[in-house]
Amino acid sequence: MRRAAFWLFPLIAFAVALFIVLFLVQINPSAPNMSLRENNDPKESSEGLKGLGNWLSHLSTTEESGYFYPVNEVTLNLDMGGENAVSEMYRLTIEPQNSDELLQVMEVLKKSTLPYEMQNNDNTKRITVDSTDQFQLQSLVTKLKTYQIAATVAPFTEEK
Repeated sequence: MRRAAFWLFPLIAFAVALFIVLFLVQINPSAPNMSLRENNDPKESSEGLKGLGNWLSHLSTTEESGYFYPVNEVTLNLDMGGENAVSEMYRLTIEPQNSDELLQVMEVLKKSTLPYEMQNNDNTKRITVDSTDQFQLQSLVTKLKTYQIAATVAPFTEEK
């Protein structure tokens, strides 16, 4: 019994160590070996770079997953179908007089799913909604008129 206990603990420790080593090898597959040669001849060094290609194409051809390319800037080229017309923006401005009107305005805006911005000044609140659809903003004005809330729609121009 003592002899079995004497060999049992080292066998368990060896098995755990073997399991850890195999686990680490399995989750970290060996990457392709890239050797750097110390060469002072520019002709041979440029040939070595041509054979390898640039680092981005090399990383894109490897089958290792989990690598994310660093992105500092994204440029989008949109095809507008030959049209270069800028759609006109409209701004709906609402100034609720009390908290009841504010509550009604907020409920109407939640149903419309348009993004809005609320500005709190000292005693006045101003809610602005920007959209390219003038008809949708006009329908919001008519809904607010049923609650006797004044709202105005005007073309939007940015102040610079």
